[in-house]
Amino acid sequence: MDKKEQILHYHRIDGLSQREIARRVGVCRKTVKRYITKYEAQVQSDPEDGANMCLASKPKYPSRKVECTRMTDAVRAEIDYWLEENAKRRLTGMRKQCLKRQDIHLALIEKGFSISYSSVCKYIQKRKEEKTKKPKDVFIKQYYEPGQECEFDWGEVKLRIGGKPVTFTMAVFALCHSEGRWAYLFRHQDNLAFMESHRNFFHDVHGVPHTMVYDNMKVAVILKPDGKKPTETLLRMCAFYGFGYRFCNARAGWEKGHVERSVDFVRGRAFTRRVDFNSIEDAQQWLSHICDMLNRESGSIATGGKQEALRRDLDCMLRFPGDFGCFDLLQCTVDKQSTISVKNSHYSVPDHFVGQTVIVQLYSEKIRVYDSAHKKMAEHERSYSRGSWTFDINHYINTLMKKPGALKGSVALRQMPEKMRELFRVHFADKDNGKDFLHLLKYCRENKYDYKDILDAVRKIRMRGARHITFDQIKVVLETHKDGPLEFEESQKTDAFIEIELGSEDVLTQLDGIMQGTAGGYKNNERRKKP
Repeated sequence: MDKKEQILHYHRIDGLSQREIARRVGVCRKTVKRYITKYEAQVQSDPEDGANMCLASKPKYPSRKVECTRMTDAVRAEIDYWLEENAKRRLTGMRKQCLKRQDIHLALIEKGFSISYSSVCKYIQKRKEEKTKKPKDVFIKQYYEPGQECEFDWGEVKLRIGGKPVTFTMAVFALCHSEGRWAYLFRHQDNLAFMESHRNFFHDVHGVPHTMVYDNMKVAVILKPDGKKPTETLLRMCAFYGFGYRFCNARAGWEKGHVERSVDFVRGRAFTRRVDFNSIEDAQQWLSHICDMLNRESGSIATGGKQEALRRDLDCMLRFPGDFGCFDLLQCTVDKQSTISVKNSHYSVPDHFVGQTVIVQLYSEKIRVYDSAHKKMAEHERSYSRGSWTFDINHYINTLMKKPGALKGSVALRQMPEKMRELFRVHFADKDNGKDFLHLLKYCRENKYDYKDILDAVRKIRMRGARHITFDQIKVVLETHKDGPLEFEESQKTDAFIEIELGSEDVLTQLDGIMQGTAGGYKNNERRKKP
């Protein structure tokens, strides 16, 4: 390019001969003549812009056309045969037994043809382009009004939860106007995940887009001969939130290109450098944190006005009516083990409901059980392991009081927290088959104490030096701290008040010592009586 400019400069400005120009530039005189002839012809055809076009255009050289002498008709026929054989195998379900390019090259070598692997690949690629050659699509960039459209799609994420590999479904929402993104993790790609993802998204943005855009996913659309119909789940959400919907055409991902790119983008930013989490809650918190960071990004050409566009999106949405009830309603019969079977998993209910029919609200991560009067009687974390059993020992207290010998080997006891099992094993297992432990659980259930309250009471008793812990000791501590310590004003703390307070503490210390069997005051009095 530099030599071309020098040649034309010497010709136009300095007026040198072609021979002198060739000597100064160091090129063949024929080359100089070709550039000058082309320049003059272009100026003559276009006096206004011909000179500029000739000076700006790069020199072109004829391409070398090297024919492959080894690619004979016989070789082409052999390759075509195997390509047709591969097509037949795909139609008959033998896709995994098709010949790869290496296999076709090996077959040619075994038949005595001398040809390189690269030549085989070039020919196969050429045949493929001839079959699939079609005009490229043109995409028309669209403008979206603020708050009008939001696209939804699913994505797959593989993580390690507690060291175990688990595959999750990621629900992704992308606002068309601002490119704002939100994502949520679920165990399955079902109706519950579909409903809960929308509820979480509308709750987080505190608004509802005017139109939701979906592809042909089963949870949103029913394909019928007369057209596409929305599912009952989608109609329920539309009636509650008031948004409209639009379905994309089949195999037309560009019709919701915002969320198609967002699935890969969010997954790449959130779950490439980090894939290990303690629980699904930790993974969701991390995903929400990444989405929040993406929505706050600014400074580049793509995100320069994102904050302002996102604000316009949120301001123009429909009013948020509240959270939608995302559950499936089921009816189950309680079996003789006082459990119900939901999706091939068993969950316990109170033992006096055996043989009765109960109502179950099935969520994606939990289940709630109600009696015929719609009173909640049980709640469990949902299990996705087929054939699993989930027990709450509080549901079996009445039965275990009649059969205390069954407590020690029960699955319900084994599913209690480790510290509660240790408490039973050390202090209650050998006492009347653990009846005191059952009395403790029954007392805590009736007074709405949880396992944390019990363990806190045990810790306080141990701090006082007690070696053996009983139900009565735990009950006293729970009752003592039930209402919390009384607070008095400084004006109330007179000398008489302080004297009463100190006397009360001394009495409580002696009572505590008596209950523990190591009352210092009692033993000291006994010693004083001895001469």
